Amino acid sequence: MRYAFTIAYKGKNFSGFQIQKEERTVQAELEKALWIILREEIRVFTAGRTDAGVSALGQVIHFDVSLEESIRRMVNLERFVYSMNSVMPNDISIVYGKSVTDEFHARFSALSREYAYFTYSATYKHAIFSDLGLWFRKPLNLNAMRMAAEYLMGENDFAAFTREMVLRNNEPTRRRLDEIRIIEKQPFVIFYYKGSGFLHNMIRILTGTLIMAGREEILPADMKSILEGKKRKNAGVTLPAFPLYFLNASYEEYQTPLERIPFYNFFL
Repeated sequence: MRYAFTIAYKGKNFSGFQIQKEERTVQAELEKALWIILREEIRVFTAGRTDAGVSALGQVIHFDVSLEESIRRMVNLERFVYSMNSVMPNDISIVYGKSVTDEFHARFSALSREYAYFTYSATYKHAIFSDLGLWFRKPLNLNAMRMAAEYLMGENDFAAFTREMVLRNNEPTRRRLDEIRIIEKQPFVIFYYKGSGFLHNMIRILTGTLIMAGREEILPADMKSILEGKKRKNAGVTLPAFPLYFLNASYEEYQTPLERIPFYNFFL
């Protein structure tokens, strides 16, 4: 039996999603909890392997249950979710789940993924917001950033907006960006991205480059030449990971009710 679940986690407490030796990761905590509840070694697969420090409001995972006793315990999903959340640490939780077909895959079945990068402007850094978003003392030029974002839409080669390691490994760098929104909710500015998938550090570099336009360090039209030039050195800095949030992933077979994703509507 295959199951899909939507999870949330606080990224700053993890060394990313994927299991790493001698590091605390989201995948390791999930698989440990599954072992405690089901007494079966289960491998978890995800819609997107977030980096260290990146949080998730609506990350999607799937896993298979094979033992008869494990399947019996999964019959009541609501009770199972309560059991999982009771044994997992407070910085990770399940918010939704259901059984899916064997053809479903959290990564390869995803039609799109949504992320948000959270910033705020204020004269001084705010104690409450400093762990949630990136602080800017001076306001950004929103119109300039929105104009620059237009050059990124559609399917493009985003080689300029990923780590050099990706390029050295000759990994494919074409991706499709369906939507970019730059949303102002004073004092917050939220960068929302929706697309087919994202390269390593892609959103953090895209946002860093858009902020260059917002600071009027580049013209909006410069984004076109940066994109077409495919040179990492021409794009902006890789911004910190902690203000980045995995919001949601969409599928034909599985869809998380938006009311189950905490604060999803705040980011929009």
